[in-house]
Amino acid sequence: MCALMGDSKVLNAFTQVVPLLPDLLMHKVGMVVADKEQWIAANSIPEIAHQVVVGEKIKPGAAVSIAMREKRRVVVQVDKNVYGISYVAVSMPLLENGEIVGAVAIHESLEEQEVLQSTAVNLSGSVKELTAAMESIAAKAEELATRGNNLQVAADDANKQVAQTDTVIHFIKSVAAQTNMLGLNAAIEAARVGEQGRGFSVVAEEVRKLAENSAESAEKITQTLTQIRDSIAQINSEIIKISEVNVEQAGIIKEISEHSRDLNVISKNVEHMVEKLGQAK
Repeated sequence: MCALMGDSKVLNAFTQVVPLLPDLLMHKVGMVVADKEQWIAANSIPEIAHQVVVGEKIKPGAAVSIAMREKRRVVVQVDKNVYGISYVAVSMPLLENGEIVGAVAIHESLEEQEVLQSTAVNLSGSVKELTAAMESIAAKAEELATRGNNLQVAADDANKQVAQTDTVIHFIKSVAAQTNMLGLNAAIEAARVGEQGRGFSVVAEEVRKLAENSAESAEKITQTLTQIRDSIAQINSEIIKISEVNVEQAGIIKEISEHSRDLNVISKNVEHMVEKLGQAK
């Protein structure tokens, strides 16, 4: 939409561009042109189209008004609370024959930048949470590995103790066999001497029973120790499996940590991009 522009070639040129420029850009952009008093062309983004109406007078606080008054490039950023959308307006005075004849302004929505910034913030927060979680998992894995090593040491110690008890059991069995032999010999000798050896025969019988009981006890202890040895072997097997899982887990944690570092770099790059976009306005 255009109003009369008199003979100003500059205003006419910019007015011709107004319908075209926003469509040439990838972002949500609008363009407006004003002479020294009123709006003469407008192709605004929909949310603020009602603020610039061709033929209406320019308000003193408008970016084009400030640009003409101060004879300089003006950048104005408008908060979302004002018109329901945040945007930035860049205005420049238009000169013809050294005189200001009007001004042009381009305004761009900051929605994409805000989305990008929000994404950067969320990504940064997620990366921090991921990093904290990975550190916690790594600490737990290290603790688990330490406990596994402690179990391995305890199992080895138990095996050594069982091996030592084998020697004791062997000694008990040897003593029981010798005692049984002594009791048998005593019983034979008691039978040989007849009535005089009856009391000694009773003692010999008790010695033989004691030897038999000792042998039976030694055998039960051997069976128990065998079961303990088997249990320790199973524990050792499980410890080895846990160690293998720990190694695999450590590899996964390392890989995730590397991805986490990559995400952190990406997050910082995005934040830097958002900052540069803001500075470029």
